[in-house]
Amino acid sequence: MTDEVAKALAASANPERATAALQRLAERNPAGRAGLDGEGLRRLVVVAGMSEVLGETVAAGDEALDVLTGDLTAWSAAEVRNRCERRLASDQGSAAAALAIVQRLGLLNVAARDALGLALGLEATHELADLADGVLAAALHHVADQRARVAVIALGKLGGRELNYVSDVDVVFVAEGEMPSATRTVTDLLRLLGEVTPAGRAYEVDPNLRPEGRDGPLVRSLDAYRAYYQRWAKTWEFQALLKARPVAGDRELGAAFMAMAEAFVWPDRLDGEAVAEIQRLKAVVEGSASVVRAGLRQVKLAPGGLRDIEFAVQLLQLVHGRHDRDLRNPNTLVALAALAAGGYVGRPDGAAFANAYVFLRTVEHRLQLVRLRRTHTLPQRPDDRRRLARSMGFVGDDALDRFDTELRRLQGLVRTLHEKLFYRPLLSRFAQLAAAEQLMPSGGTRLDEAAVGERLVALGFAQPRQAIAHLEAMASGVTRRARMLQTALPAVLPTLASAPDPDGGLAALRSLTDRAGEAPELLRTLRDNPPVADLLAQVLGASPLVGSWLERQPEVIGAFSDLALLQEHRGGRSYAGLAEGLLRRGQDAAGAAEALRRLRRREVARTAVRDLAGMADVVDIAAELSGIAEACLHAGVELVVPAGVTLAVVGLGKLGGGELGYASDLDLLLIAEPAEARLSAERAAEELLRLLSGITPEGQAFKVDVNLRPEGKDGPLVRTLASYRSYYQRWAEPWELQALTQARHVAGDRSLGQAFVAMLSDLVYTWPVPPDRLTAMRQMKARVERERTGMARSKVRRIRPSPRRADLKLGAGGVSDVEWTVQLLQLRHGGRLPSLRRPGVLAALEACAGEGLISEGDAEWLAQGWRFLTRLRNMLYLAALRDSDRLPAVGSDLERVAAMLGYDRPGAQALGEDVFRVTRRVRRVHERLFYG
Repeated sequence: MTDEVAKALAASANPERATAALQRLAERNPAGRAGLDGEGLRRLVVVAGMSEVLGETVAAGDEALDVLTGDLTAWSAAEVRNRCERRLASDQGSAAAALAIVQRLGLLNVAARDALGLALGLEATHELADLADGVLAAALHHVADQRARVAVIALGKLGGRELNYVSDVDVVFVAEGEMPSATRTVTDLLRLLGEVTPAGRAYEVDPNLRPEGRDGPLVRSLDAYRAYYQRWAKTWEFQALLKARPVAGDRELGAAFMAMAEAFVWPDRLDGEAVAEIQRLKAVVEGSASVVRAGLRQVKLAPGGLRDIEFAVQLLQLVHGRHDRDLRNPNTLVALAALAAGGYVGRPDGAAFANAYVFLRTVEHRLQLVRLRRTHTLPQRPDDRRRLARSMGFVGDDALDRFDTELRRLQGLVRTLHEKLFYRPLLSRFAQLAAAEQLMPSGGTRLDEAAVGERLVALGFAQPRQAIAHLEAMASGVTRRARMLQTALPAVLPTLASAPDPDGGLAALRSLTDRAGEAPELLRTLRDNPPVADLLAQVLGASPLVGSWLERQPEVIGAFSDLALLQEHRGGRSYAGLAEGLLRRGQDAAGAAEALRRLRRREVARTAVRDLAGMADVVDIAAELSGIAEACLHAGVELVVPAGVTLAVVGLGKLGGGELGYASDLDLLLIAEPAEARLSAERAAEELLRLLSGITPEGQAFKVDVNLRPEGKDGPLVRTLASYRSYYQRWAEPWELQALTQARHVAGDRSLGQAFVAMLSDLVYTWPVPPDRLTAMRQMKARVERERTGMARSKVRRIRPSPRRADLKLGAGGVSDVEWTVQLLQLRHGGRLPSLRRPGVLAALEACAGEGLISEGDAEWLAQGWRFLTRLRNMLYLAALRDSDRLPAVGSDLERVAAMLGYDRPGAQALGEDVFRVTRRVRRVHERLFYG
């Protein structure tokens, strides 16, 4: 064994496999083995070490050995076709076997050139495509029928001349003439190429990208293709045509197909929804079980893989190729170079993408070469991964560690670049031209305003002119603020673009940065803390209303820096501690009141951020909003109640139940002792209401409703315990007793508040319950529904939910149906079952189910309905819509709300269907348990 061969074995990806190939060659072909010189042996060692199958191929026959020891020049498509036709003419065996033999020999030629470093970069992909082109052309010529002209149009990797060693060959067929003859020709072609012979098969041809897929005809005329693309084609079908290339058959017909398809691939106007659909399809692939299971071992489809690069390039081609013919190339690397040359992506970004693409495609090739199997997943066993690393040129004891490090680096780079690639050139346009090359990491760009607008529309911005104005205001110039934003915005814009309201979010971001001015804290956070910047963009893009809150309370953004702390649920004690801390600062009453308003707005903004970021469910949100209100109420009582007065605040409604929403009023009852201090208590109560609900430059803290008190607006604001007892014993209406099911001490003197709740318990919950009380409750509910719907009394029970702008609170199947059902069960059975005497719909519903008063299924339907509808109402409020109790009539608003709730776009229809389903279930249970 020569030193050269020994060195080759030592450097081989798999020395054991290469040695075994040498032994098999000696056993099966002693003459061939004896005739190999040192260079021939070296070539065999390198190829066999990389591919077990090709090593076996060389050992099995003289032809393969001749290829390996020959001049190893690239085979053009014409040369491949000639080889196929000579073998078809001379061989006595089957035509399928003849084509398979040429294909395998051609594959060996490419693999040898690749492994020995004779094919640089991804030249092997071009050579594999030429091999397929030649085999297809020869096969079609062999089966052709002169009564029909047929052209083969390659798509996918073959169309892009970037074929893998093991790839489906994606094609469609266009024909003119006698269509039955054309169909027979294509059927014979597919059989000839796909037939399995002792030599294998030539190619696995996939014609299923044709119109209508497997259900459509194999062959269509040019006019039939045109008619289909005009009327029925989906966005992905036009995306597939980006890779179209005639590869065999009638040249004129192939060229005519390309000219016809051009108008559909490159329309005058690009629909933004088409781009969104492409993004959704990619997300579906990334979320598939097989990809998730393999994780980052999947070099093709996982985040940071080949598909990220291909997707980014194709999307930019679709956006800008309509006006720039230089971009209309089916090959990924060629198109990427054209995008960089044209200024559509920065040159450094384009080069980084290209380098990563070459590396990942080479990894994919090495994986497939081992056994010539279609795979894109790295092996799990360390030994197999180490062999892969050696085949990639990593040598030494730490080869695997260095390979894994480089792979992770490139996957992270690809993912980052994929998310930023669209945005950097947008922003460099706004930098001053003289300084742009220095300021922008992506270098110069030639994007004009029209190109910028087109890209913004493609990315999801519905108002490109306004978006351009916002970007220009933030990123133009050479000020410190502009420089920081030019660096930060590429990371923020992708999140904004995918948010429910990209335009509103961008406007909110501009307003926020304008308010920050040259202050470094916010800008530094955007630039240097990507997770926080991403969260901020997510929030602004979902709710510009919350953006306005953050604008007035910028210190909340500082809290984002500790994401772990932001994710923590705050209980009532935490809020009480914050409020008490304000009071201990010794401010006067006016200053303390203003501080409480700021505290309320800051903490509600924090809760809304957690809500929009998915850090808390609807029950946690309700508890936090209730805790904020209680803390402010308690601090307010401390501020306004004079010595000698004991005041307690009892919450009713959603505050009493601890289930506040963003738009909820605070329903309150005020109890004061002693009776002799009534006037002082009244003045303190009036001051408390002004503090809480007064409108000031700091805004209104809460909308307070005290009209559920005895005698309503005509009654005193404050009563003693004895006065309340006397009223409720003598005069209370059934609806007033129903309201008291939610009574809970929320602020002020705890012992007085709890005494009030305990005192009323036996009045509210009696056993047996007077029948007229439940009858009155049903009549009131029916009257409310009748007034809202205009229906006759007899038809009220048959009201059904409507999918069209249903009232989510008071309508059929709405939140009130859940509340009234649960409260009726409480009033009906609470006298004998003390466990039911608790405020809060969900807590009381759980108690009712625990006592067997409602089936598990009905309880689940009511609980799900309450959670779903309450969250929906919260999102309607955060979307700043006028009516948070009804679905918006405007389609774009409905889409925005659906996206805020996490529905995939377009989600309006799915949201409407869910509302209808949920309200119908709630109504069914309500009618049976409430009216039954």
